[in-house]
Amino acid sequence: MKNSDKLAQLERIARIKAERELKRFAAFSLHMAQAQNNAAAMRTALDQSYRSTAPLTVAEARIANAQAGRSARDLRQAEAEVARMQPRFDAARRDAAREFGRAEVLLNLSAASRDKEKTPRY
Repeated sequence: MKNSDKLAQLERIARIKAERELKRFAAFSLHMAQAQNNAAAMRTALDQSYRSTAPLTVAEARIANAQAGRSARDLRQAEAEVARMQPRFDAARRDAAREFGRAEVLLNLSAASRDKEKTPRY
């Protein structure tokens, strides 16, 4: 078996691994985006509750205060979830980039080896 054939086989294996890591990262990225969007929506809702300038009765003010408190707690939890996910997200991105880079290097080595084998030797 030629060296270029061996490299081509390694490249195919690396492509399969890279595809798996990229799919894993894409799923994680979608989950991360949803968590970030959730936190942003909560931040907006909380901001709107504090920007309201409409006069309130005492009962309405109590309700608004309770809603703002609940929104603040939910926002804190959402931001904590994003912060917990961030290290794993960064690791998944690194893993996907590394596997993709490995496949690209093997592809280039395989192509260079094939080219070298095709050139006549004198």
